Amino acid sequence: MEIIRENNINVRKAVEKAINANPEFHFYVDELSLNNSMPTYAGLADEKYGYDEMDEGFFDFLNRKIQENGIYLRICYLTGEEIAGEAIFVVETQGKSTTFKTNDLDSVCVVEMADYGIKITSDEITLGATIDGGCGHVPYFAEFGSRRCNETFMSLDNPLNKYIIGLLDDFLDSI
Repeated sequence: MEIIRENNINVRKAVEKAINANPEFHFYVDELSLNNSMPTYAGLADEKYGYDEMDEGFFDFLNRKIQENGIYLRICYLTGEEIAGEAIFVVETQGKSTTFKTNDLDSVCVVEMADYGIKITSDEITLGATIDGGCGHVPYFAEFGSRRCNETFMSLDNPLNKYIIGLLDDFLDSI
């Protein structure tokens, strides 16, 4: 089950708000291939732009990629650990940190780190996450509810994902 919205956001404002002065800018926007893989995971592309280069050329590049196969914009980054039967996640978004805790370990996949964001195409926005493609493979985008990867990690019943979806919705609503 995908969570999709019509693409009615200002991409420039979304990117500027998402990175919020983060010097590792290139880890926050990736172009997507036809199968949702991220060939520019470390910011290497046919054209490379860094945090200091958010000029018209950069946004022209993004608009071209949106029209091709889309881009992935990371909005949330988290680190997690399990302590005394409780999953604890520190979620960073827009330069702020929050903590999410749950003892529902059957529904939550405790991961050391993960990121969540939006896939933007010319006509829709999909909420999801970067998934490691495995040893020797590039990462790819998977929407919430995807069965393409660990189902617990992407499950819509996962309380962490419900929390993250709320953050992503708040982000989209604030643009």
